[in-house]
Amino acid sequence: MGFNKGEWSELYAFLYLMDNPNLVVVDDELELISSEMFKVLEMMTTNSLYKISDSHVVKITKGKESKHKVSCIAQNTQLLLHKILAHKKAKGSFAIEELDVLIDTLFEGKKPKGASKVKGDLEAKVLDNSQKRVVHLSYNIKSNLGSSATLLNASRHTNFVYEISNINDEIMYETNAIKGRKKLLERCQFLEDKKAKIKFIKVESNAFEYNLKMVDSKLNEILANMLYLSYHQNEKDIKRLIELSVESQDEYDFYKKKIGDFTNAVTFGMRASEKWSGKNEVNGGIILVNKEGEVCLLDLIYFKEMVDKYLIENIKLESPSSSRYRMFEIYKENDRYFFKLNLQIRFK
Repeated sequence: MGFNKGEWSELYAFLYLMDNPNLVVVDDELELISSEMFKVLEMMTTNSLYKISDSHVVKITKGKESKHKVSCIAQNTQLLLHKILAHKKAKGSFAIEELDVLIDTLFEGKKPKGASKVKGDLEAKVLDNSQKRVVHLSYNIKSNLGSSATLLNASRHTNFVYEISNINDEIMYETNAIKGRKKLLERCQFLEDKKAKIKFIKVESNAFEYNLKMVDSKLNEILANMLYLSYHQNEKDIKRLIELSVESQDEYDFYKKKIGDFTNAVTFGMRASEKWSGKNEVNGGIILVNKEGEVCLLDLIYFKEMVDKYLIENIKLESPSSSRYRMFEIYKENDRYFFKLNLQIRFK
């Protein structure tokens, strides 16, 4: 059986927590806050429940129980880490035959998935030591063992539509004729040189427009401005784009708060393709696997502001396929000129 690097990394996080159930809570700079705040008692997948003790993990599937030694799981966890780190290709699936038996017995030969159809990668019953209570939480898993994860995938729903004035058909044809690897930057510069005036009109998808306004009524305009600036200034870093978008400290604080709310929403609840209720599906936070294989938690319950700060500091805009989404390709409707840009966000 074969998984890609991201899927192996998620499996690694599951196995690691079976061996190390005390979650290591960190701040936005990944500095230790506490390793005694939360302890994982149970983990759930689509088909099974895993009860964790110091010596064994008890798997329950359709009423049937099986016991698995934590020491054996720990050995396989280290083997898996070694194999992931040794595999240099970022894309494509690969097999680890030494783990076939473990994956068959623990996960029915499949990648473990959260029990519900939610954004979370892992669902668990967790002892909250600060409150002395057991809570049911879901987490996203983000791994630095493979290629950077996408936070918001490109789709037709993430198209932003802009109107161009002060141009004519000739400029439209000349702009669209610009080809090459840097054509988006060059088309943007060409329009700038021609004194074209750019105005954001709308988000193409009604569902995504609705979701953005659920966060803030001006969020669509804020994102549209930052998206255009990312080509105008050839800058993809989210934090830097916020700085380029504002003229005062008050504006900076406002933009940072709104972008923080947005990144929190798309990480833990919002989907571009369907109307969002405003409630997050993931309530525990982000489980991070660093490049050395250490696992820690960015906690949403007590440290939401740190989670938002981490997201802003560690994400960037990505340029999806320009041909697929016809970006910066000017078109004409009712004697007016328009083009589209597509929003995609990825971890650095």
